[in-house]
Formats: sequence, structure tokens, C-alpha cells
Amino acid sequence: MPSRDPKQFVLDIERPHEQQLENFVVGANAELLDSLTAAPREFRGYWIFGTVSSGRSHLLRGSCLAARHEACYVGCADYGENFAGLLAALAYAAEHGSLVAIDDVGVVAGHGDAEERLIQIYQRLLGAAGRLLIAHTHPASQLAWSLPDLASRLASLEHHQIQPLDDVEKAELLRQRAQNRGYRLSNAVLDYWLTRGPRDMGALLTDLDTLDKASLAHQRLVTVPLLKQVLGY
Repeated sequence: MPSRDPKQFVLDIERPHEQQLENFVVGANAELLDSLTAAPREFRGYWIFGTVSSGRSHLLRGSCLAARHEACYVGCADYGENFAGLLAALAYAAEHGSLVAIDDVGVVAGHGDAEERLIQIYQRLLGAAGRLLIAHTHPASQLAWSLPDLASRLASLEHHQIQPLDDVEKAELLRQRAQNRGYRLSNAVLDYWLTRGPRDMGALLTDLDTLDKASLAHQRLVTVPLLKQVLGY
């Protein structure tokens, strides 16, 4: 994998229209969103956990966009087998940004050198009254950390579990995503889809990508007949 300019570690985000705090479908997560958008006067550390496609990455990236050049985002899973690149990103975050967001942090659990970087990030932000946002599928206590000092620090962060969306909120999210891509999903399509389709938000978003491609390929609006044809529901 080619090397990256360290400046790319700050706001390395490709689709900002999908990742703003303003277009996060809040549902039962209003308390968390209010806390993230408040102006802190002291160190605030968050551990945000939830299922895949629950919106935790959206919150991290949206918080970075809101903080602009004061933020540093590290998507641990984005580096794949390039662990040296991940270490470099964490080292950069240990020195830059008043807000540091670390997504998919489970990738570094059990790797002492990476965990040392996390301690450095924590300590710097603690002393600078900054903000630390970490996301994973489970609470910090359920990961196998190799450094006890790091385990205790992460366990002390404010833990917030992302609450799943109900059908009305799922429809709003799908409607927003479609509008961002330049087309409209009717109530009839959304009602049919959410009645017969998958319950998982990640699966619904995958379906949306499939519908999007089919609509472009066939030069047709997304209708119930097209949905039936393409998705088989």
C-alpha cells in the first residue's frame, strides 16, 4: 500500500454529505447527540458502541467535520493489513487535534505498540481539555487489552450504546440517502420495503445501493415493481 501524507490523517473522509451530525437520524440517541454537539470546557471521553451500521461511525465522522481542522480521525479497520500505516496514523493523532476520533478500535486491542499510542492520545487530550471519541461494537471492558493502564482509562470513558432505529426512523434515513443521490423514495416504496425487507440497517443500505444501480441501469424510478424485481421481496 502506498505511503500517505500525515496531513491526510486529519479528516480523511470521503462522503461528508452522509456523515454530518445534522443529517444523523437521532431516534432514541438524542442525549448522546446533544452531548457531542455541546461545547466542552474540560476533557470529555466517549466510548460509543453498537452493531455494524448502527451509526457510530457516522457520529465520529460527523463530529470531526463539525470540528474541522481541529479534528483527527483514524479508521482502524481502513488500514487492513497495513499495520505500520495504522501505527503512523495513531502516532500522528497523539500529537495533533483537539478532537481525536478512533473508529473500529478493536483492531488494535492486544497490540502493545498500538495501545501505547492510545495511551499517549488519551494523556494529551486529558491535559489539553480535548475530546476523545472511540467506537466499537462492544463496551471497552469486553476487549482483551494487553496494557492494564489503558484498559482502566478506556473503561472510565462515558459509555453510550447506540439505540436501534424504529421503522419510521429507518424510512427517514433511507429517504435522506436517496435524496443525497438525487432521487426520491415514495411512501409506498418505503412501506413495502420495510414490511417485507430485512430488519438490519446495514442490509437495508446494501439494498439501497442495489436499487440505485438498477434504477440507473434501467433508467427507471424506484417503484414497488422495480423493488420486487431487483430485490425479490
